[in-house]
Amino acid sequence: MTGRFGIQREDDMTTKLCVTLLTLTLVAAVNAGEANPQVSLWVETSQLAGRLADSNLRIIDARPANDYTQAHIPGAVNLPSPSTDSLEANAVGYPIPPERAEELFRAAGINQSSQIVVYDSQGHRFAARIFYVLEFFGHPRVTVLNGGFPKWQSEGKPTSSESPAVRPGDFKPDVHSDVIATGDWVKNHLHDPGIKLVDARSPEEYAGSAAQGARSGHIPGAVNLEWKRLLNPGDAPRLAEIPELQRLFAGAGVDPAKEVVAYCQSGTRASLIYFALRLLGYPRVRMYDGSWSEWSSIADLPVQK
Repeated sequence: MTGRFGIQREDDMTTKLCVTLLTLTLVAAVNAGEANPQVSLWVETSQLAGRLADSNLRIIDARPANDYTQAHIPGAVNLPSPSTDSLEANAVGYPIPPERAEELFRAAGINQSSQIVVYDSQGHRFAARIFYVLEFFGHPRVTVLNGGFPKWQSEGKPTSSESPAVRPGDFKPDVHSDVIATGDWVKNHLHDPGIKLVDARSPEEYAGSAAQGARSGHIPGAVNLEWKRLLNPGDAPRLAEIPELQRLFAGAGVDPAKEVVAYCQSGTRASLIYFALRLLGYPRVRMYDGSWSEWSSIADLPVQK
């Protein structure tokens, strides 16, 4: 924005300078090797196609069961994303109870040593949810398929309608409580300058003009960065490239020096924020897994519109 005579206003110039400096900080972190190497969290369809016969590979299809039965990547096991969430467990600091996680992931054939690739057709948010829950429970080798099933299909790669027979895995939950936040934790850190809340919902939900939950609005102090903005548009959406992700988070004032807490309505859309921040190498990222479903239902918790 410019003032009279085309002179840029000082506050606008300051904002642009802050965004530029934060972006340069993120770029420096990536160049210095502080960010997680993209290859460790992200796999391309061409890479996966060449490894379908790998016995140590476990492919997880996070889509609804009806989609899976119609067609899926050969060898993939169906584990719908909603099965990895429990509002009751969220309230006490778990995505789902540890015993339930052990049951689910063992039934999917996941071993401690498995290399896991997760995919969906919902803009990576379902796959990112599985990624988050597996990280919370300590699995060290989880990746997301770039472009998901739509990209796989568009490239004419093989599909199957048969569910593979899998042996139960030996997965054992190892809780990492530093990547989750409860409602009480968020309440106690509302005025902490070292914490940054990121609301992954739509601008309408954030502003309070579209209500989903007992009340409308957002958690005080949270910035809005809708999860869809992290995707490149198209029939097979992909996560934006690293420089664009850096620009988006810098523009929202999401500083890697702070502890970042992502939330949405129920912990699915925010999972993509979590995944992207992990990809960028942010050192301290949490999910407020109870999200707006929980926060809006507790009458004495503050709401901002």
